[in-house]
Amino acid sequence: MKKPIQLVMLVDDSSLDNMIHTRILKKSGLVEEIIAFEYAEDALKYLQNENHGVDVIFLDLNMPRMDGYEFLEEYHKLSSIQRAKTLVMMLSTSSRPGDAERAKQFPHVIDYQSKPLGIETLESIVRHHFSDDTEASV
Repeated sequence: MKKPIQLVMLVDDSSLDNMIHTRILKKSGLVEEIIAFEYAEDALKYLQNENHGVDVIFLDLNMPRMDGYEFLEEYHKLSSIQRAKTLVMMLSTSSRPGDAERAKQFPHVIDYQSKPLGIETLESIVRHHFSDDTEASV
């Protein structure tokens, strides 16, 4: 059976967090393929391809060189074709007041969650954004 989410992109400078999130995504059975980038600039280069196929981006907030907000500013500059149908969810350990509100001001951010990513969050994304694309019951 076709999985509801074909391609997830993880953007997080922590290789440990990327490994944990990859295991959770695979365990969920809801994701076909996962790619991970430790540098936001590399993720943006990947997304410049019009046929990148990324359905969901899980984006860390606090990263060196380019943080999550800077990524979102550059992401917004991509063409509508490059951004089409891609959802962005912020994942962070930040407890600074206002981070969630600031993240949600970006039009492609669907939510802001604390790490680690949970299967319940993934199931919610599928229910709210991919239920028409699959026969999977979540």
